[in-house]
Amino acid sequence: MHQPKEIHLWAALRVVQYLKGTPGKGTLFKRNGNVNLKVHTDVDYVEPIVDMRSTTGYRTFLGGNLVTWKSKKKIC
Repeated sequence: MHQPKEIHLWAALRVVQYLKGTPGKGTLFKRNGNVNLKVHTDVDYVEPIVDMRSTTGYRTFLGGNLVTWKSKKKIC
């Protein structure tokens, strides 16, 4: 943010193009004055148990807004 380059402008324009081309699938951040950071994680074994693979995941919220998420099936 202190020394933006042309590549940063192009990245921002790509985000704007995506949001413009996908109405209804944009990003919504509610303004509520809350700046708490919360992270939820979970791990679970799913059926069938014979493959011995677990599913892990996390979600990150900033001020009640979902910022990042990921889930992955791991080999045990």
